[in-house]
Amino acid sequence: FDKVESLLLNNSISQSFKELQSLHDQRKEIGPVPDDKKAEVWERFKAAADQINQRRKDFYDKLDAEEQNNYNAKVVLCEQAEEIISHQTENVKEFNELSDKLTDLLNIWKTLGPAPAKLNDEIWNRFKSTLDKFFQQKKEYFQQIKETQMQNYNQKLNLAIQAEGIADRTDWKQAT
Repeated sequence: FDKVESLLLNNSISQSFKELQSLHDQRKEIGPVPDDKKAEVWERFKAAADQINQRRKDFYDKLDAEEQNNYNAKVVLCEQAEEIISHQTENVKEFNELSDKLTDLLNIWKTLGPAPAKLNDEIWNRFKSTLDKFFQQKKEYFQQIKETQMQNYNQKLNLAIQAEGIADRTDWKQAT
């Protein structure tokens, strides 16, 4: 009895539950007790076991509730991210502002614990695909800007070459 009751003092829920299972097995191996002591022995063992089992149940109920709250918070973050990328961006400033907002959402995401195991991958994929979609659009936008700037550079370089050719001429009226 002392062993079972001492498990109530153990802070580790999983360890005390495992030890309780071991004590159940040992109890079966020991064999029967006198009939007049059977109920007393069982009730004392069962009372301690019930407390350990209830403590374990309460722990997992709390864990399940926390995971559900994390899932609900992650759904809200997904909705916010989807709302952010639904806006048409038309310039570098807007892309950078939206990038900052999405980065803030990602940082919040990282502070949350896991969602329920059966939903965790699904909600992460939803969030990640939203971020990936936005950052792909941003990459394409900036690539387009870079290409335009390169075209502008080539045109200006061409003008500079023409100007240098004119600068070497001696027929100033015609060159001007």
